[in-house]
Amino acid sequence: MTDQSPFTATHFAPTADDTETLLAWFARYDDHVRRNDTAAMADMALFPLVVMTNDSAGECVTQEWDRETFLQAMGMGADPSTRIDNERRPVFLNSDLAVVVTDSTVTADGRTRYMRYVDVMAKTGGQWRFKSMIQAGWGDMLKEYLGA
Repeated sequence: MTDQSPFTATHFAPTADDTETLLAWFARYDDHVRRNDTAAMADMALFPLVVMTNDSAGECVTQEWDRETFLQAMGMGADPSTRIDNERRPVFLNSDLAVVVTDSTVTADGRTRYMRYVDVMAKTGGQWRFKSMIQAGWGDMLKEYLGA
């Protein structure tokens, strides 16, 4: 349990264990991604998810996803030969809430591409869950396939 005031006497500083626990969560999630185990990925979410992106016109596109929508979206076009390497930078608001910026290097078909995204993380039942995914560039696809 944490103090419920947004005001504190000092800045919050995560312990080494706070950071290790959160990054271990991501290592498990990445393992599910590599195996294309979308059900296991969904088990690590706190539904409904808030998804935010932009479209080709530069307009913000947001959706609220339930488990079924997440499974549909994450199952689109998965290629097991794709290699994804992630570098993560967590920013803790306190020991129960964090924002994690991920820089990914994605290699497929001999081509390398880069992407950056953010996960908003929250603990529930003592376990980390992702509550929101934010990444540029998916808005047109979301509107076409997922009815944004």
